[in-house]
Amino acid sequence: MRALLPLALLALPVVAAPASAQDIACAVPSVVQAPAETPPELAELRRFATGAGVRVAVIDTGVAPHPELRHLRPGADYVADDALFDCDSHGTVVAGIIAGNTLGIAPGAEIISVRQTSAHYRGAEGESVAGDLATLTDAINNALDEGAHVLNLSVVSCVESGLAERIDTRALNAALTRAERDGAVVVAAAGNTGADCEPGFTVIPANATTVLAVGAREDAHTIAGYSMAADLSAPGHVPYALASAGGGWADGTHTRDGTRPYAGTSFAAPVVSASAALLLQRYPGITPARVRELIYAAAEHGGGAIDPADVVSQLHPDEPTPRATLTIAPQSNEASHTAARFGTVALGVIALAALCAVAVSTSPSARRRG
Repeated sequence: MRALLPLALLALPVVAAPASAQDIACAVPSVVQAPAETPPELAELRRFATGAGVRVAVIDTGVAPHPELRHLRPGADYVADDALFDCDSHGTVVAGIIAGNTLGIAPGAEIISVRQTSAHYRGAEGESVAGDLATLTDAINNALDEGAHVLNLSVVSCVESGLAERIDTRALNAALTRAERDGAVVVAAAGNTGADCEPGFTVIPANATTVLAVGAREDAHTIAGYSMAADLSAPGHVPYALASAGGGWADGTHTRDGTRPYAGTSFAAPVVSASAALLLQRYPGITPARVRELIYAAAEHGGGAIDPADVVSQLHPDEPTPRATLTIAPQSNEASHTAARFGTVALGVIALAALCAVAVSTSPSARRRG
């Protein structure tokens, strides 16, 4: 499937999702053998934090139950009536990157599935239920109602900048403001380039100042050619993903032309969301603004590559407590009499020595020697 599902950008009021019916067959995962074990670098990372006690909302195409997801519950469904169903094989992959037991970055985190979009459903009158700004706004508010501490938005919209200026985003902006006020970190995919998303276009909500926008990397040194520009980046290819059907592992979805791999900025964003979850566990009460500061500080120069270990191993974010200036003052201004007393003693010693000399010179023995 496409790594990034477009939103139909409509300046609509917040309304209930229409009754929907699936009319396109679900994506079929390309099954692969399970990975052998948790890599050493992930085991080392989990010594710092696992995301325990942190709730991460995956606002996406739904998240299917999977043995690897130990803490999963549904939020709202704006497509049909089951947020724990992923017909697109997308949201489940995102959730696995965040909290999968074997390969997840924050396996202790709780995943809240908010199904906001799908390419496989149509509304009551045949219209697409691909998601729009109204359902995105509703989904963000629902995630906050559910107590989410991190919101992962891997399904975003890319529009020409001139059009973006005419779109009414007041309700969406209010939801993002609420997230900041409620202490929730928002992470979004930066977008994939293509005919509908060219460099210079505006990606919503990645363009918001309180949102961590994440591009994709091809490897440790290269930004993926399909990635829109962003200050942060993470691996965009998922060789071992949680299958959205059957409970196994997959490396992509079947197409007529073969296997379409899981690759895109959709799968880079959850790396940063999981890193934020680790920070929130390690430093309870940390603000979204401080989380952003620490993540930006951990990003490598030249593309903003994020390594979760670099993010979570930073020193405690609290500012050093100011200390009072230490002032040393004498107890008294009186002059010391030590020198004077020493002088008096010295004079006494000299005088005594003189008397002894006189006594020696007048003794009988001295006279006999003379």
